[in-house]
Amino acid sequence: MGAVCENRLIGVLRRGFAAGSAALIFALGLFAASPALHEHLHDGVDATDQDQCAVVLFASGVSVPLAVSAPLPPAVDWRALSSVPATELLLDSPRYLLQPERGPPVA
Repeated sequence: MGAVCENRLIGVLRRGFAAGSAALIFALGLFAASPALHEHLHDGVDATDQDQCAVVLFASGVSVPLAVSAPLPPAVDWRALSSVPATELLLDSPRYLLQPERGPPVA
């Protein structure tokens, strides 16, 4: 019974976090799209001068000052596969000497 309650609690918390994240993204997009709502959020202060505002950062994007370093892939030594030519051709004999053109003959 305890594991079922914990699973339900985890599910409820996960859904609550997802709904809160979606509401935050929606609100940031709404405030970024409407300058009047953005100024109302700051109580009349000019919102364009604030570089650290979450709405301005969301609208303009965040640039990381450091270069992203990705690990280099391992060096690969390319070698051509040597193919040995066949010295003897092995042909299969056909199943029928004369291939049937139509269905079986009617008797």
